[in-house]
Amino acid sequence: MTNNASRFLALFFLVLACGEVLALSTLVPLDTAAYNWIEAHRSCTIMRVLHSEWPLGSLIVLNVLTLLWLGYQRRWTEGTHGVVLIVLGSLLAELLKTVFERARPSTLPPLFIGNSFPSGHTVGALLLAATLGYFLLHQRTAVWKKGVGGGVLLACVAMVIWQRLYLAHHWVSDIVGSVLFASAWFCFAAVPRPGRSLARHFAPACVGFVLVYPLVYYFPSTRVVLPSVMTSARQPVLSFSFGDAPSPAIFRGTWGEQRHEPAGAIMWMDHGEASLKLELPARQAYVMRFAARPSIEHQGDGCFPLEISMNQAPVQRLLLSRGWRQYEVTLDPTLLNIGPNTLTFRTWTNPLPTASPAVAFRHLALFSGARD
Repeated sequence: MTNNASRFLALFFLVLACGEVLALSTLVPLDTAAYNWIEAHRSCTIMRVLHSEWPLGSLIVLNVLTLLWLGYQRRWTEGTHGVVLIVLGSLLAELLKTVFERARPSTLPPLFIGNSFPSGHTVGALLLAATLGYFLLHQRTAVWKKGVGGGVLLACVAMVIWQRLYLAHHWVSDIVGSVLFASAWFCFAAVPRPGRSLARHFAPACVGFVLVYPLVYYFPSTRVVLPSVMTSARQPVLSFSFGDAPSPAIFRGTWGEQRHEPAGAIMWMDHGEASLKLELPARQAYVMRFAARPSIEHQGDGCFPLEISMNQAPVQRLLLSRGWRQYEVTLDPTLLNIGPNTLTFRTWTNPLPTASPAVAFRHLALFSGARD
């Protein structure tokens, strides 16, 4: 790839990435649809596999081995160029992630841990794989070996991307933007330019990052807020906190104690069934959002089923993720009554005979109409 071609491709990917950022508000419904589809089709087996970091770890190990091999051959310039490309690209992604303030799918107000755009894991995986692929492409080896190596690299990147989506760490638009930004940076920096060694800019770039990053991090006015499903404004028909419920009479079944955490009040549900009595003003479609997390003792295997029913009719079966998450299900109007309704949560098909806390709930809200 020539310098002119690399510059053209870098500009092309950068324009696409900027266009996606500007169009994010129109992509929110697509993010919602993809997120809800994944939530409805989760598998315990896949979740257990994806909770490991082996796809990204494999790329890191392969890069380390490649660097050792380049060092053994005393190809210091190529090895240094690859390391600087990956490190500077990762720093740029971290800076962009701080500048662009976007709520993750796992964001749980008032908790806010990390921004969603772009995905650091995706950028890192793509840069690692692309750098290895670039080295592989320029080796004197059989074409089929290059094809196999490229396939392995693509598979690792695909696994990292699927992991970020499946475990609800990022939206689909985050992944697309991350791929575009990473591609733009790689095309810009991959081809060495005569008299312009990328390594010469490493120290100034790191100093610039150290100076700029704290300004963006500690001064929110310098950030750009991007639209997200989690921050969309919508007025609930019914809303309450489990730990500060308006009346204890709404609780039925094996509800445990109420507690207060730094982020708010919660209530534990023990193994078995527990219900809520909800008063609904109309028989129509509702979207129910609730925040929950399995206890530490029961989330070790990365898979915890929660069955939801309304008036004894099944609604949906979810697999809860580790830590706090906000979940969303649609309530069919044919299952509802005007006035009192019984919403039931069930943790196991065959409840375990234990009184230890199983699931913690923070808040619940009902919104009229279909999903966004």
